[in-house]
Amino acid sequence: MVLLAATFTAGTAPVSNSTGPIQEFEWASIVPNRRLEYHDCYNGFKCARLSVPLNWRNASDPRLVHFAMIKLPAAVPDDDATFGGTVVVNPGGPGLSGVSYLVEKGINIQRLLVDIPGTRHYEIVSFDPRGVGRTTPSVDCFRSDQLVRTSFALENHGRGPLDSEKAIGYGLGLMGFQSLRCKEEDALNPDGEAMKFVNTPSVARDMVEMVDKIDELRMREKNNENSEENKKNEKPEKNMDATVARIQYIGWSYGSVLGNYFASMFPGRVGRMVLDGVMDPRDYAAGSGWLSNTQDADKLFAHFWKSCFKTNSYEKCPFLKTDKDWEAAQKRFHKWVNRLDEYPMVVNSSSGGLMALRGEDIRRIVANALYSPLQHFLPLAQALHQGMRESPDQWSQWAGLEIPKLGDALRGKGSNVSASGMPQVKDEQGAAVLCGDGSDISNRAIDWWTDHVSQQRKQSKLFGFSWASIRFKCATWPFRANWDFQGPFRTPTHSANLETDRPAAPLLFLSSHLDPVTPFSLAEEAASSHAGSVIVRQKSFGHTAWASAPSKCTWKIVADYLSQGTMPKSGTVCEADCGPWDAKCNAFEVSKNFDVDETAWKAMYGVEQPGRVRRTPLGLE
Repeated sequence: MVLLAATFTAGTAPVSNSTGPIQEFEWASIVPNRRLEYHDCYNGFKCARLSVPLNWRNASDPRLVHFAMIKLPAAVPDDDATFGGTVVVNPGGPGLSGVSYLVEKGINIQRLLVDIPGTRHYEIVSFDPRGVGRTTPSVDCFRSDQLVRTSFALENHGRGPLDSEKAIGYGLGLMGFQSLRCKEEDALNPDGEAMKFVNTPSVARDMVEMVDKIDELRMREKNNENSEENKKNEKPEKNMDATVARIQYIGWSYGSVLGNYFASMFPGRVGRMVLDGVMDPRDYAAGSGWLSNTQDADKLFAHFWKSCFKTNSYEKCPFLKTDKDWEAAQKRFHKWVNRLDEYPMVVNSSSGGLMALRGEDIRRIVANALYSPLQHFLPLAQALHQGMRESPDQWSQWAGLEIPKLGDALRGKGSNVSASGMPQVKDEQGAAVLCGDGSDISNRAIDWWTDHVSQQRKQSKLFGFSWASIRFKCATWPFRANWDFQGPFRTPTHSANLETDRPAAPLLFLSSHLDPVTPFSLAEEAASSHAGSVIVRQKSFGHTAWASAPSKCTWKIVADYLSQGTMPKSGTVCEADCGPWDAKCNAFEVSKNFDVDETAWKAMYGVEQPGRVRRTPLGLE
């Protein structure tokens, strides 16, 4: 079959996008199975633990990975004429939980992005990739001691930016300590090895298995409905359809990397594929890596200043009172943070202690804000104006959010649960993926890292140090992935006749106008390698088209593509329906325009403080 089909009828509408803490599901209550079996969870969702081989490259290896999978049922039963099958989604990372993302925001994907009411309805499926979150075995380098985890995080924060040979040298020592802990914990893992089997090629192969198991379950349910005789003679492991099951997939940020791997490795398994916020997979997989991401970051920061002054509103943009133009304000900002690099400001932290507020702390928070201008530009303008007038209270509060509390670790609390009630991402889970996928850069000399940092700083003054620290996590990484794939990243012309080595439709790429970490130029490069692909450029600002702003134009293009395989014209540009400085871009006004409740809107685009902790560089958080 071409499109994935559902296996359960629509149930109670899920209570999703809640503004309060979410009650975590007891995953241990599900016995892992090689066959896909869903169970009720999270008040209206369906959960499963699907077992797949740990080592896809050795058929004799009996060890298994037990995936945590989740499904948001379709709005119609699977035998309804408008049912369109399954859309698999990945929110990025590397290292983000698809389970948490679907529980928190999946209903928005279904209502706003993929469904065409009365015409086509989809179930949405996601999962925690191998090594991540609720999937076992998991990567956890500090499993046995939360206090050591917190101490390491504090020491790493205190190291500061990689702005000198001394900082790099000390940082290499800290990374070596983490690597030692990872080796020790991996050896003690009760579920077997994890580290060298946590890699994107393996996850792409896992997705093929998921597609097959979803299809098998559909066939099993269909046979059960037809007759008891079919039930007696059922052969659940065999798909009776002549064609292979194909995926319908939406991947954001690192999810675009995963989608590119999948399409390049298994082109005949592609049904429909949407990649939004596109990274160059070649840069991701080869060389020192991650060198092409931030080329538009400083342009976006300049847009913040320009658009602030264009509001002509003292309330929205207080810099109109203090600076002659946007360039003067931006210049004053850089002077301020550079001074704080040399002379950190001692302030009261949110925990009541003292904090040395550095320029790099400010840059990092501003960089986080650029991921989501719709939510952050207004509060950022206010906070910058206050901070540059030597009133840094807001900044110390935001910076404090990134620093774990030693007292919490002593009391056994740690930071294992997010504000929404979902389990927190562990830093080393993302590191295991990106270090395993990329070239081996362990044991490089200090001057090599000095050059790497310099390259990142030349690309972006704002992001340079923080982006260099991504690959720095791999400086002493002791594991090499068992499956290395470095391309070619391309797919042949699609086949309407469903030839088994070709996609059923070209890939659809999306990008915002200015994205701080996945620039439009990378989407152009990626699309050029996939025959027939088209890029839709959304005139919004921030990371990914979907997360940066609402756009009925973009949503319709995605829905039509999933439903019919319809491709937009080359060069298509979609407007955003509201922007960061728009007074009507708020939950109440937008919920009336987009037929979605106010709570759902707040969950997707609601105002949050820029100081929120960003756990992964290429994810929707």
